[in-house]
Amino acid sequence: MKALKEIVSGPVFRVLGYRPQTVSVSTWDKEYRQGDWNYLEDIGSIAGQATILGYCQFLKPATILDVGCGAGALAEKLKLLPYRAFLGIDISAEAIAQAAPRADFRTTFAVSPADGFHTDKRFDLIIFNQCVNYFEDPAAVMAHYRALLAPNGRIIVSMCETARARAAWPLVEKHLAVEDAITYIQAEGRGTTKVLRPRR
Repeated sequence: MKALKEIVSGPVFRVLGYRPQTVSVSTWDKEYRQGDWNYLEDIGSIAGQATILGYCQFLKPATILDVGCGAGALAEKLKLLPYRAFLGIDISAEAIAQAAPRADFRTTFAVSPADGFHTDKRFDLIIFNQCVNYFEDPAAVMAHYRALLAPNGRIIVSMCETARARAAWPLVEKHLAVEDAITYIQAEGRGTTKVLRPRR
């Protein structure tokens, strides 16, 4: 069924361009409450998270913002890094409630929609892990968060390989230049993680 959906959606995105995957806040809360996203803690989700962890180890950010952090599966893996402050945000209050036990003196979580997050803080690294395909306008979102980067800051975007993701990547890169990229294959899926910098 998944393969058939990809076959059908590919031509649609090529003709019509990017269209977001629309999910209501109440649906997000319901899915997290039901455990629909628990698979992100399973062995089959290691590859994408490992690419992000590897880049983070190399970049050594002191401050990290994780947009669309969900229940904090990635945050837990990043705790081995010597960052000073980590903030995870998600539109789902249920997801953040599940992430809360992972908070500590340098790791915090907050409820916020991606396109409605505002702060005076600046971050060395901003992460978008498997969430860009839900944004109405990925280019606008990236432009917004580019302004929240500290000097020499980077953005990491990771997406599974789908027709929607292929349509989204050019929008992600409209305001950002790719510094490096890793394509990973695990189980039945594949995806790409990119490190991006503001265009000069």
